[in-house]
Parts: sequence; C-alpha cells; structure tokens
Amino acid sequence: MESCKQLLKDEIPAFRSAGHAFLNGEISRMEFKGKSGGMGCYAQKENGKFMIRLRTPSGVISREHFNLILHYADQYNLDKIHLTTRQAVQLHDLSLDEVCDIMDNAIDHGLFTRGGGGNFPRNVALSPLAGVQKGEPFDVTPYALQVGSYFTVNAPHYKLPRKLKAAFSSGPEDTACATLTDIGFMAIEENKKPMFRVWLAGGLGSGPAAGIPYDEPIPPEDVMYHIEAITQLFKAEGDYQNKSKARIRFIPRRMGEENFLKTYREYLFQIKEKVKFDEIKAERSEENPWERELSPSNICIPQKQAGYYTVVLHPLCGQLEKNALLNLAGLLEKCPDAELRLSMNEELYVRNLNKSQAEEFLHFAESKLMTTKIQMSVSCVGTPTCQIGIMQSQSLCQGIITELKEAGIQEDVLPSVHISGCPNSCSRHQMAQIGFAGKKKRVNNEVIDAFEIQVNGKIGADVTEMGEILGVMAASSIPEFMAALAKNLLTEQKDFTDFYESKREAFMELAGKYLI
Repeated sequence: MESCKQLLKDEIPAFRSAGHAFLNGEISRMEFKGKSGGMGCYAQKENGKFMIRLRTPSGVISREHFNLILHYADQYNLDKIHLTTRQAVQLHDLSLDEVCDIMDNAIDHGLFTRGGGGNFPRNVALSPLAGVQKGEPFDVTPYALQVGSYFTVNAPHYKLPRKLKAAFSSGPEDTACATLTDIGFMAIEENKKPMFRVWLAGGLGSGPAAGIPYDEPIPPEDVMYHIEAITQLFKAEGDYQNKSKARIRFIPRRMGEENFLKTYREYLFQIKEKVKFDEIKAERSEENPWERELSPSNICIPQKQAGYYTVVLHPLCGQLEKNALLNLAGLLEKCPDAELRLSMNEELYVRNLNKSQAEEFLHFAESKLMTTKIQMSVSCVGTPTCQIGIMQSQSLCQGIITELKEAGIQEDVLPSVHISGCPNSCSRHQMAQIGFAGKKKRVNNEVIDAFEIQVNGKIGADVTEMGEILGVMAASSIPEFMAALAKNLLTEQKDFTDFYESKREAFMELAGKYLI
C-alpha cells in the first residue's frame, strides 16, 4: 500500500497543472473532466469552484478519518459537508489548489480520492448495518473492504470503458443495492454454510436494468475471483466507442444473457487457473434475544448485540452543516466504542451505542436533523453545483418538506422520495416508492422547470423492479401534489404502497391533476 500511496501522490502535480490550464482557458471543461474524474474531483458549474470526493471505504469511517474530514471543513472554512449516495463524503466550493492539497494530505492518512469518478471502479457499496444487523447470515464488511482495497491499488492501471460498481448486502432487504449493480453479492446461509448470491450487469442511468442472477450461490472465498472475472470481461467486451452504452449492463443486451453468462464463467475459470487471492473466513457473531428499552423507529435500530443500538443521522439533502458536525464530534468523544458508517441514502449510522448513549444521539437527531421518512428523502446535489444537472433537486426536497409543514401535516405518513436533478439516477429515483428526475418541459411555447415522476419502484432479493413512469409535473406544483397525497393517505389510513396497489385508480386520478 505504501508504494501505491506514492504512485497516487506522483499523479497530483500533473493534475494540478491540468487544472490551472482549465482555469486559464487552455483546455475545455470537458477535457478537464476527462482528467479530473479519475482523481475524484469535478469542476462545479460555478466558475473557479471545485468538488473533491473522499472515498471513505464502503462508508466505514474510522475516528481518524472523521477527525480528518472535520479538520478539512475547519481549515477551508466549509459551512457543510455532503454525504453521498455511494457512501462517500464530498467537499464543495474549494479552489483547485485546495483540492490538490487535500488530495495529497488525505493519501498520507489512507483516505483516497482516486477512482472517485471517471472510468474506474467506484466505492464498493456495503449495507450500513453489516456486522450488527439482526438476522444477517454473517458480516460482509471484510469482503467489501478487501474489494475496495484491491480496486484502490489497481486504479492507476485500469483502462475500463466506463465506471465499475460492486456491492455487498447483508440480507434480502438489499440495502447496498446488490441486485442493481455491475456485480453484487448478498449474504445467505445454505445448508448451514455462509454463501453469497450474486447478481451481474445491473445498473441505473441511461438504459437501466436489474441485475442478472448468477445461477448458483458461491462460497465467500470466491469473491475476489468473481470481481476479477467481471473486470476482465468488461475490459474485453465493453464499448469503448459509444459512451452512452459503455456500461456492463449493455453487454448482455448485445450478446444475449445466456452467452453473457457463458462468457463470464469462462473468465472466472481462467482467473482461478492463473491467480490465487487471499481468503477471508466468514464469521457470524452470536445473536441473543434481549429486552429492548428503546422502541425501534426510523432512526433507532436495535442491534443483534444485546444492549446496543444504532442511531441514524440524516441531514436534510445529505448536507451535514458544520455546527452539527461539531456537535456530533462532541458526542462521539463520550462514546469510545461507537462506530461510524455511511449509508446509500445520505445518512450517517452511529453504531454500538448503549441505551444512555443512544438517547443522547436521538435527542441530537430530533433537534437538529431529519427524523420522518419524508424528511429523510434522498436528493442529489443538482444545480447550481453539478455540471450536468438540469434542476435544483435539493430545492424541490426542501419545498416538499416546507409545504407539508405549512399544511399542518406532521404525521409520518409519506415515504421517502428520491430526487435526481437529471436522468442520471444519482438518487436512484427509479427504485423509489416515489422518484423524481429533473428535466425541462415546453408548455404553451414556454420552457418550464419540471420533473418526471416514477412510482412503485422496488429493490430486494428477487423483487427488484423499476418504478412506473407516470409523466411530468411542473416543479412548482410537486410540493402541493405531495401534500394532497399525504391527506389521501391519512384519510384512507394506508401507507403509500398499499394505497397505490389497492386504490390505484384514486392515485392516478390525483396524480393526473398535476401532470403536464
């Protein structure tokens, strides 16, 4: 790893030079993006401002890395940090040289940005409750970290058509989206043995697709062979010419699923013949029944370890303000055994809290953060920050919450919504119960701000399914629509999924009033 660190550091001067060339108008924004993405950095839409993505490995944040991120926020006068939908941390509104300095310093502490964008493997997704989740067959954390470390070491040497994503889920709820990624692993127990189910060639964005189930469970010690097999297949069969079809999910469409799986098995056989990877033994901690003193809720989760809880901290739109970050640091100082994990929903999970510690964190969350499902909605950064964003996704999220408050709707009745500022699916809007994707719409010869609405998406073992596209709503009318929907749910005393499936005609009539 030390040689890898030096190799990554050696790349920074050339990147810094390219950044200044971009600022001086010597290379275009797109040319710079081609260089910056792989370094985990993007120019924001605002001139002279940049974002850097710190790849907290699979969302596992050590105390050292938490304090380092806090230090960066203080050193560069940042008023907030952004928790992403792939378990990383983004720092925004930086200068180019500040980005390069952070990149260099973070490497010294084992926190990397390389591969945070561009044609490289992304942060390996992991269930945030892995290791503490009730009912999990075994802890999948070591496997996610092993794959992430392997990707980091090899990132400078990869030549992939586009990005590659891997995921590890603890169970059928699929909180890491294993059924919806390039290669996903889900822990199961078969014949009293720990095993993984595997899905291949899934993904969102352009031409989305659910993953293809691999035909048999695999032993945990085979994980790295499958990772290398899908990587080599992607390098050989991926489309290097057409960027819009340069993801793994397009390969089985071209060659057919049966031939794709056959080719995949051939690569797997070759890898096993040539390479020997270190094996990790699957370990399952004991689960003992215990009397819970705190009631489970959206933000309080009893662990399988007796007497311990996880508290979920969800800042609005994933934007954790500096004051809240400082308060969090103070609380953590009193909890030496607490662990930090990021989720896929812009949240921070604080794990291994006893009752009194959990109560303190719950008070913190209830006073400063989001606690109801609708408040805990997911939104990408959107405009004006994102280069390719079309709509202000965070403004829509904030507008919905404000509308509900003004309408006096306090009950936790609406589901979380997932809002993407464009069709690129950064919020996974296709898989949400209610999802929105930003676009422009011409109405009466006027182009207006709008969002496509998609409903009843599902994710989980054997149930993953894209939501139904209903049409387009004006951005300005969506908060009113959500308030009207909440009133219907309260009247019917149903949750959204039940209402949609049992009262579909009534829902479609309501939604139809707002479609344009």
